[in-house]
Amino acid sequence: MADLSPLRRRTIEDMTVHNLSPATQRSYLSAVSKFSHYLADA
Repeated sequence: MADLSPLRRRTIEDMTVHNLSPATQRSYLSAVSKFSHYLADA
């Protein structure tokens, strides 16, 4: 997990602790990333 923001790293750790599958984690992180880009463009 190199070059990750502290918030992103914490989010991944929390999802892992809650036993979310890697596919679910990727999906959630993708959705948050898309939303963040949407807000930046608004």
